[in-house]
Amino acid sequence: MRLQLTDSLQSTHSIAEIEDCAIAVDASYYLQLQLDAQPYNEPLLPALGGMTGIQKRIETELDRWVAHRVVPFFIFNGVPLTGQDDVNVQRGRQANGKTDLAWDLYFNGRADDAVAAFGQHTGAYRPSALYPLLQAILKNRKLHFLVPPFNAAAQMAYFEMIDSDQCGGIMGPLELMLYPIRDSIIRSINWDAGTVTAVSKKHITKTLNVSESLFIDAFLMTGTSFLAPFPPLLDSSVVKAQPFSISDAVNMLRTSEKSVTIICTTFHDIIKTHDAGWLDKYRRARMAVSHFIYVSESGEVKVHDYERLTGDNHEYLGLQLPSELFHYLNTGLIGPRILSWIIHGQLQVLSTVDGYASDEYKKLVSTQLVPIKEAALGLLIPRLNRGIGHKDITMRVWYDRNFTYTAWNNHDQANFGGQVATWSVDESTIKAFYPGFVHGSVGSEVLSLKKPEFVAQTFLGPKEKLKGLQLAGMIKSLCLWRFLHVRGYVNDRHELTRWGTALAASMSALEPTVKQHPDVPNLFESILVGFELLRFELLNARNKHPDLRGLPLNGTEDDQSSLLLISRCATLLKLRHESNGYTGPLSKNLLAFRSLVSEVRSADRDLVESVLASMFLYAQAKRDRSDGWELSHQLPFLHDPDVALGIAVKTYFDDVALEDPVEIRVSKKKCFPTLYVPFALAFDEDLDIACNFFDAMYAGVQALDSNDVSSVDRATWDKAAKYLELRR
Repeated sequence: MRLQLTDSLQSTHSIAEIEDCAIAVDASYYLQLQLDAQPYNEPLLPALGGMTGIQKRIETELDRWVAHRVVPFFIFNGVPLTGQDDVNVQRGRQANGKTDLAWDLYFNGRADDAVAAFGQHTGAYRPSALYPLLQAILKNRKLHFLVPPFNAAAQMAYFEMIDSDQCGGIMGPLELMLYPIRDSIIRSINWDAGTVTAVSKKHITKTLNVSESLFIDAFLMTGTSFLAPFPPLLDSSVVKAQPFSISDAVNMLRTSEKSVTIICTTFHDIIKTHDAGWLDKYRRARMAVSHFIYVSESGEVKVHDYERLTGDNHEYLGLQLPSELFHYLNTGLIGPRILSWIIHGQLQVLSTVDGYASDEYKKLVSTQLVPIKEAALGLLIPRLNRGIGHKDITMRVWYDRNFTYTAWNNHDQANFGGQVATWSVDESTIKAFYPGFVHGSVGSEVLSLKKPEFVAQTFLGPKEKLKGLQLAGMIKSLCLWRFLHVRGYVNDRHELTRWGTALAASMSALEPTVKQHPDVPNLFESILVGFELLRFELLNARNKHPDLRGLPLNGTEDDQSSLLLISRCATLLKLRHESNGYTGPLSKNLLAFRSLVSEVRSADRDLVESVLASMFLYAQAKRDRSDGWELSHQLPFLHDPDVALGIAVKTYFDDVALEDPVEIRVSKKKCFPTLYVPFALAFDEDLDIACNFFDAMYAGVQALDSNDVSSVDRATWDKAAKYLELRR
């Protein structure tokens, strides 16, 4: 909402008033506060695609809650509301436009101005990307949190509405005022000053001199997370004082019989030009607010004002899913993304951090990844209401709002249920064959299938039925074997395919590095991501996009292509960094490549979650358990590294010349972290890991034939391996 929060509309209170209380906190709002906090924010967040110091900052901030005897009760957003993805796309594209200007400054040598510009426009990075990190911190601190079916604001409003004993106040966005809260919203806490800043809904409505109904209409007109602003409000010929405020919306309503429909008729031409369907979107948003969905204190999923719910509620609330799935959402077993596809019948590809839609990106999201998402849907939908299975799910993309593709229409959809159900093996059998087996590591699951004697033990008997599996480790391993089967790394005989054999070769090559660096997570997972990119013909030195800048500069063309491939491999890994904000070179080219990696990770994560959830839906795993979050969050594809290590590797090797004597190379390596990545914790180790990772990927590439990797790409890998051998 566009509301000028002057001192007269805000109130300041002593922190003592909330001592020994629990405060319900909107997680997205809280994370955005941390991202924006001065002077500790990370201005280069949208240029790197990730954070370097956010964890320590959150930990320190939560320590202050403890010190002041206030308990945060975090509420995370669940499934997006109707219209929310469309708004996210719109806001993302606007943020991309602003960061493009920052990139222009950077390319023109105005580094300080570029950093400031990036810092002012971090909106391309969604706070929800930090949900797993924040939840892990809360779990470690034994702090309870909740993931409701839909938006956090509606759940918090329910707690406030019934004066719940679970919280003594609410902290979050002004959007909370759309709901029937009792009065005040905490906006910020100044621990140093010992004060709490809050706004009162009653005071604001009194100041505006409006009724509850008129206030909600005006609020919606100014724009929310699920409804774009009323187009005439953005028109300077209509509202001369820009940016507009809620007072402008109130005045429009007062001159139009307090009717949004009449206002839309008045400004028909403007609406038709900018957002022809705005009135329908408003009506859906208004009904979604009136009939918000929440989890009651008894644990039931309920609809507010259910008695007045209209028969077409699926148009604004979406399809109704079993409460069991919302329970899995709350316990962390499954994320909201795939549930959103089913509920709203729409698979929305959201905008990237870099905002660059290359041809290979378009092909990836609109064609290559679709079978993975269809497989994820195919594992869940057959267990749901039959009517849901017959509803089409349409895919839309951020870079072309006219593009649509039916990703699910219940015709000719591959059925993976029977395929994944063939897997079953006893824990004792695993330990007998592999005493050092690590469940959920990816590496153990892949390498175990190299032994035919073990493979023979992984089948479910013809009359057997997997039911009530209890051991968390076994659930994780079965989930990964099923994933590998669906993705074609394993065949119906549970044997490694050509791609699976090559994957195993890479993991065998990386195994010494994994053992040498047990504190570096996700190395085997990154190999699997690399192979997914290989299969989509993305992990190579093609598609250079020189217009994006940030390519290797020195050496021959072959040298530059070799280093580009090596740095792309390094982008799959993370640079260990102090909690200070990143200081160093940037590369929009590698950032665009990271977007490809991110889309692949996202699709694979959807499939992993669907495999896991299907095990519970079919009662193959014991449902009554308290480790759902741990189960899901110990499976792969959850975390997206930033591009810092890829940039560092590219910058380092671009400065190493073959003619440099050994002592010069040693000196360059020693000085490099100070000059380029001053806050790196262990650059030498990370550089060695990146080199070993490339070697491991190369070992896998060598195990593939010409049908899998083109002769051109294979030659590039050969040259890159030689390039690295001569310079490391």
